Amino acid sequence: MKQKLNIAWDVPGNEAKLRRFQRYLRNKGVRPSTIESYVFRVNKYFDFCGDEEPSPEMAQRYRDTLLDRNLSNSSVANYSFAIKSYHAMLGQEIKFPHLKRNVIIPYFFTSSEVNQIFDQIDNLKHLAMFKTAFYACLRASELCNLDVEDINLENLALVVRDGKGGKTSICYLSEEAIEVLREYLSIRPDFEIEGRKPLFFTDYGARFDRKDIYRLAVYYKKKAGIKKPGGAHVLFRHTPASLMIKNGCDLLTIQQVMRHNHITTTMRYLHLADDTRRTNYDKFLRL
Repeated sequence: MKQKLNIAWDVPGNEAKLRRFQRYLRNKGVRPSTIESYVFRVNKYFDFCGDEEPSPEMAQRYRDTLLDRNLSNSSVANYSFAIKSYHAMLGQEIKFPHLKRNVIIPYFFTSSEVNQIFDQIDNLKHLAMFKTAFYACLRASELCNLDVEDINLENLALVVRDGKGGKTSICYLSEEAIEVLREYLSIRPDFEIEGRKPLFFTDYGARFDRKDIYRLAVYYKKKAGIKKPGGAHVLFRHTPASLMIKNGCDLLTIQQVMRHNHITTTMRYLHLADDTRRTNYDKFLRL
């Protein structure tokens, strides 16, 4: 009699759980970028659980370890949202104590530091990506999703079709960004992915993803010798808004440029206006 081979063909437990979680989030209409973020965080949670099954008690213990690591309130909240969603799929309600998010932007890059980063980029495609993202104040996911048709070189603008919340928005571009884009587009090969022409794509013929953009931002920041914390989001979002505030731009304009739904989000940058507040006061309050 032939002996049966001792091979386990079962799908590894965590992989099956994560696939089920992905389907659950997709069925609820969660954005792909959010699904990716939640799955990543829940996988970290599984690593913490080890051989034990995830439970509300285990979730609380994991959250406590995040607090012990002195992560930002925002990071702990993002992990908490992901874990709560996973347990909601299991029919388990978890209530974590509310953590107030930091309403002040802790750091940003100066104009000198931004120029140092740009000066280190010797790849034309990367330079076009960085200047497009910086001057249009794009999120990494928005940069990755741009198509050639979204750029209007004549009007110095672009269309963001996959902004936060699924909005369609018009973003401004500077002459500096347009100049680099023209040069890039003059050598960009005619290339399509699933019937669309991505504005930027990897050398392997795929769209960039958010992790690629983060790695590039950190790489060029380190190459420029800048040790300040922050990656793509700090460079392309916090920094433009902070520089506009410090240069005396009004809050409503910044809200519109940044595409913030609520003015309270933009007000996080107000503490940076100290250097210009007195100058503007003397300039505008006069009889």
